[in-house]
Amino acid sequence: MTIVGDPAPLNKAVEAIYSYFKGDQEFTEFMKDLEDFLSVGEARHPVFTGEIGKHFDIAAELAQVMAPAPEARYRALVEGPALRIVVDRALRVVALSQPARAEFGSADGLVLAPPRRAPRTASSAAQATKPSTGADRLQASLGGAVLAGIAALFDGPDEEARGQRSFVRSDCLNGFVSLLHDAGLDVVVVTLPAAASRSVPAVLSESLGLSPSEVEVLELMAQGKSNVEISKERARSVDTVKSQTQAIFRKLGVASRLEAVQVVNDLISLATLSGSAGDPVPRAAPDPRRFPFAHDASAWRLTEREGRRISHVHYPPPRNGDAPPRTVLMFHGLLQGPEATSRFRTELGRAGFELIGASKPGYGATDRQPASSSFMRTSLEDARHLCDLYRRDRVVVLGHLFGAHAAIEFCLAHPDRVSGLVLCSAYFPLQIADHLVPVGPMQKLAMSSGIASAAAHQFITLSAVAYLRYGGAHRYLSAVAEHSTADAEALRDSEIYALLRAGLRHVTGNGSSAFLSDTSSSNTDWSGLLSRLALPVTVLHGETDPAVNVRLARLAAARIPGARYEELAGLGQNLLHTEPHRITAALDEVSKACR
Repeated sequence: MTIVGDPAPLNKAVEAIYSYFKGDQEFTEFMKDLEDFLSVGEARHPVFTGEIGKHFDIAAELAQVMAPAPEARYRALVEGPALRIVVDRALRVVALSQPARAEFGSADGLVLAPPRRAPRTASSAAQATKPSTGADRLQASLGGAVLAGIAALFDGPDEEARGQRSFVRSDCLNGFVSLLHDAGLDVVVVTLPAAASRSVPAVLSESLGLSPSEVEVLELMAQGKSNVEISKERARSVDTVKSQTQAIFRKLGVASRLEAVQVVNDLISLATLSGSAGDPVPRAAPDPRRFPFAHDASAWRLTEREGRRISHVHYPPPRNGDAPPRTVLMFHGLLQGPEATSRFRTELGRAGFELIGASKPGYGATDRQPASSSFMRTSLEDARHLCDLYRRDRVVVLGHLFGAHAAIEFCLAHPDRVSGLVLCSAYFPLQIADHLVPVGPMQKLAMSSGIASAAAHQFITLSAVAYLRYGGAHRYLSAVAEHSTADAEALRDSEIYALLRAGLRHVTGNGSSAFLSDTSSSNTDWSGLLSRLALPVTVLHGETDPAVNVRLARLAAARIPGARYEELAGLGQNLLHTEPHRITAALDEVSKACR
């Protein structure tokens, strides 16, 4: 790598930068110092050349080694397709494999504990039928005998047993799980059984002497079906099924359906933990509807445009007779996604709105923009494709945070398809008022082309993404909210906090391409677009927004012909999540103004 001047400043800069990954400094200070280190035109600071890519590779390795994130330290233990969970001596979940994360969500930091016994009441019985969260299901899977087995390994396994796997039957899974104590890292690796493989029917048939017909009956029995249901499904009489059931009991040496099913579950779990990959049955194939970055994967969909995948959320409209739905097309922010809180969804439904929001190129499960197109152009074409897909001729556009630029571009590119625009906590070009100092370093990075060279911008962006991916997500959210009481309060709401964490996964899951492309697409002076808007526009901005100077938002709104500007006293950047009724009222206002 070629540098200008003495290499000592570069070494000092890199050393200081990576001290942040060890948790020595807060995120806002981290960003500020990065700007100071890498700004061009000042003596004593390094200037990177075209070979900067080599440095990025080294930087990524350093970040992974020095970061506090579990994926860095325990990566070797969770690699591969198995459902693996790593638990430390404090019985805390410190890492999950990718399949386990897809199954249970982000459960890092979950402390395993025996289930609390509560008096059985009618309300508790009803509550028990509600679907549990991923953390609840993981807690249940690792409870009882499995938790006791983990604790026993930490208490001191025999020398002969050290490094060997043991098998414990899970009370929840009705099968076996594998436990392995890694003495070097002093953690226990728990492997849960995956779905049944095709080898299980062969074991039942060849080892236990079951006929193919009896194997089918036993498999249906394991699915909880009664003799009557089995007889209907297999077009056999109930007496025939009963006879086969008794034959199965004799061959397995059991006396009941419960015991027979337990034998099947034991075989399935041991077979899938045996180390043999086996041929998965069709239901074990990857589910395309799974989105590991998401807060609520059920809202997400995948579609394709010209061979590219586009991930998006769709919250359907409420059923209201034959009345046509009103559609909100959302453009999400830089470090957030298009997901909505349950309160916002409720407010939208009451007003007769549905919400559609696409992941911009490189975000979530959306493929990057093609080489022949720009990030912004691809974002707009993807959004138009969704409108066509859902057959929505006219929409109300919602530009959230950094998504304001793309939202405005869409309104100008497709005026015949837009009935109104709402800008919520929007970012605006700093060139509108050079005398105003940005409140947060993120705005300075994302919205100004004058802070650094392209190479410096790239280094800052990649370093920020590495920080967020390798342990800095919580500290970033806390730092952004520390200057706004309302935002700090919002972080204490479990759903809002989970959505914000999902937003960070949404941008960092595919590396740095989305973050870099998005910031690069808007760090020029695009303020001239504001005066070209000729539709109903409402601008909502929090008085204590920690990222965008509120005076800048006022100036920007004044440039939009006929726009209504509303400044919300005492509120910060999380308006979309904390004030859904106001956002919905603004959407309703601009929608009706166009009629």
